[in-house]
Amino acid sequence: MKRPSWSILAGLVLAACSAGGGGFVGKWDSTFGGVSLELKADHTVAISTMGMASEGIWEAQGKDKIVVHGPREDLTLTRDENGNLSSGMGGLFVKQK
Repeated sequence: MKRPSWSILAGLVLAACSAGGGGFVGKWDSTFGGVSLELKADHTVAISTMGMASEGIWEAQGKDKIVVHGPREDLTLTRDENGNLSSGMGGLFVKQK
């Protein structure tokens, strides 16, 4: 029996790690008020700012970091041990239960 090549195995591992978004799928509300994010499994994001809806896409940047590409700017967020997302500039998004 022929063994699979390393490149095929690496591709399968990468696909498995990135397919589910590493637990980033869900809804978050900001602690500073008026902003919510819904990260979807297809890597789209629904953004609500003071009731104004917009859309974007998001991508994983490792196990605990994502970049949200919004309509005006990109936002880098890091997930903490509680599942909350922080921007590193005082912004915190708490995951909805």
